[in-house]
Amino acid sequence: MLSKDEAKQYRIDFWAHLAQQMEKMRNPHGTKVDWMNYNTGIKHLYFRMEADEEGARLCIDIQFPDPGITALYYEQFTEYKTLLEGFVKKLEWKEKHEHWNGKTVSRLVVDKKECHLFDKNDWDKMHLFLKLNFGKLDQFWCEYGDAFRALK
Repeated sequence: MLSKDEAKQYRIDFWAHLAQQMEKMRNPHGTKVDWMNYNTGIKHLYFRMEADEEGARLCIDIQFPDPGITALYYEQFTEYKTLLEGFVKKLEWKEKHEHWNGKTVSRLVVDKKECHLFDKNDWDKMHLFLKLNFGKLDQFWCEYGDAFRALK
């Protein structure tokens, strides 16, 4: 069992190592990808990476203050489902997801199970999973993001 400070240091080290690997990542247009604060161009639409004791996840979180707008964007993603899943395989679609912060969001998520943030032996496969899938999500967004931004 790790202490609170040890667990915090594991998290810091995990994300720092991933940041080093992502440093050279470029999108299809050749520009650097800001994976920490990815700009979808749409307020309340977020691309997130998560890692914990249950594994690693890449998430698309749709969390507008107005549930009707959240539903509209979720519907737009469902219309692009086949295209999106051509980039990011095995997406799980959650129209209502209870986020750890207590908010209900719509979430599309792909995850890597059977790995653990606090096992450094798992980091390489977690980092590879996040890096590859984030790159694919960025490719999708570069090609089709305008259709979502047009809803603003």
